[in-house]
Amino acid sequence: MHFRPPAVLLAALAVSAPAATPNAALERQFSQTVKPFVTKYCIGCHSGNTPAASLDLKSYTTPDATMEGVVRDYPRWAIVHNRLAAKEMPPKPMPQPPEEMRAKVAEWIDAVRADEVKKKAGDPGVVLARRLSNAEYNYTIRDLTGIDMQPTKEFPVDPANPAGFDNSGESLTMSPALLKKYLEAARSVGDHMVLTPEGFNFAPYPMLVETDREKYAIQRILSFYFSQPTDYADYFQAAWRYKNRAALGKPNATLASVAAESKVSPKYLPMIWDILESPKDAVGPVLKLQTMWRALPAPDSNQPGANQPDVLRAKCVEMRDFAVRIRQHTAMQFAAPIVKGLPAGSQPLLNWKLKQFAAHRREFDPKDLLNDTDPVPPVPVIPKYPGLHQEAAPRWAALSAKAARVTKI
Repeated sequence: MHFRPPAVLLAALAVSAPAATPNAALERQFSQTVKPFVTKYCIGCHSGNTPAASLDLKSYTTPDATMEGVVRDYPRWAIVHNRLAAKEMPPKPMPQPPEEMRAKVAEWIDAVRADEVKKKAGDPGVVLARRLSNAEYNYTIRDLTGIDMQPTKEFPVDPANPAGFDNSGESLTMSPALLKKYLEAARSVGDHMVLTPEGFNFAPYPMLVETDREKYAIQRILSFYFSQPTDYADYFQAAWRYKNRAALGKPNATLASVAAESKVSPKYLPMIWDILESPKDAVGPVLKLQTMWRALPAPDSNQPGANQPDVLRAKCVEMRDFAVRIRQHTAMQFAAPIVKGLPAGSQPLLNWKLKQFAAHRREFDPKDLLNDTDPVPPVPVIPKYPGLHQEAAPRWAALSAKAARVTKI
């Protein structure tokens, strides 16, 4: 956060700064050429209470007038230069100076400007200290925390300077009311901080109670898995490459090397391979998946469609859709136990249910798998949407059972 320095500090800096050494040649030309020229041809119009064009040049004709005054008032002298170059000064009815003298005065004004440019080279002049604009502050907090919190959403709009810019020191001042909002924004950002074993981090929402911290931990786990999407079709296709490694010209390939080449998990691909190849006495969905696996085309040019990647990919997608559908229809369902005085959505019961899902994530409900000769159970009645803090598991279980009855798997 930046503040405008006090005026006394700027004054002290100005006093301590060494004065620039005047150019002796230009000073001499001012006394010998410019001052007499202005006295003779200019102050007749440009002096008094109402000087022409509001341009009073009489102060530059006094004995103590110096070139430093011209430097301080250079914008006016730039006007003089332009009028002399255009031969508009002095005006036609007035006595005209010799062209050589007119040119010398114009050249002297150019020389003064060039001399000042050389002295001030690399110096931008007075640069006011300023605070960050609202946009800059938002971006800074986002880059530091990784969360786009928009802490200035309650700030007033940044004012603009006379040129229309809202990122200048003239406009970005700090009032007591705005300082209070900055302090409130800092507290709001601090509320998002969460301690971790490695230090601290920032959550997308305020971390005010214990449930917020548990939610943050769960969201980190979910974000990890969402950042690494698992498409079973990629794994089936990678297993196919390993199975046909010799025909594909890579007889020494391993599951790990194929996984690296296919950009899939080297730990999960062997599990997929075992399901597709190992069980010789498989039944039910595993048998059907193995049947689809063995039906994949081999890399043989004599077999129709064997060397068409689109055909292989389409069949791997069919295997993926079958596996996903089976998982949805047979996944274990858990409802929170009924405890007097505790709603179903309370944190202890919710934690118990989450642990059950985690412990049985690779198990299934045997009642959802039926033999071809078994009678199809009736389609269950779908319960209404649960109310606030009521258990939703029965409705989801009924929906899953209905899908398993209606859709052939």
